[in-house]
Amino acid sequence: MTAGEVSDEALMLRYQRGDRSAFGQLVRRHQVAVYNFLLRQLGSVLAADELAQEVFLGVVREGGRFIYETPFSTRLFAIACRLVQRERGRSPTRGEAPPMPGPVAPGETLESSIERAVDALPAAEKDVFLLREVADLPFIEIARVTQRTETAVKIQMQHALQRLRLTLQGFDEYRRALR
Repeated sequence: MTAGEVSDEALMLRYQRGDRSAFGQLVRRHQVAVYNFLLRQLGSVLAADELAQEVFLGVVREGGRFIYETPFSTRLFAIACRLVQRERGRSPTRGEAPPMPGPVAPGETLESSIERAVDALPAAEKDVFLLREVADLPFIEIARVTQRTETAVKIQMQHALQRLRLTLQGFDEYRRALR
């Protein structure tokens, strides 16, 4: 945030007092991060569009109960996570751990391998990984969003990174072979 930029919390306070333009600023400030988080979670442009709108409607619904000790982004992504969990509950494979992807396929790009590997993470690890890497939240805020301890969040992130390393080791072997 630049020196002249108003904080999210100040914008939320202005919105609660009736300033509709403050809400518009919050949406513009966070819509890309929310959409990207939802897109990575759900893998569907249509679902991400729909849920992004629901996230901001959730902010409107919860606007009167906003707690200023909690960063706005924490509340925003807590709403997003609840909606993702609701969508997962509708999934026919609910509760099943996704299979770990196989080794890197010949000709597969690093980007597509990363996407495939992230999609294959167990739900809790995927939540933590995407909140950290896409939403750029610190671990303490991820703990608040996911209602876990900070230690548990760090452990889940460590497990997610280990899984990703295993899945993507073919690229590392390829890089070493080129030396």
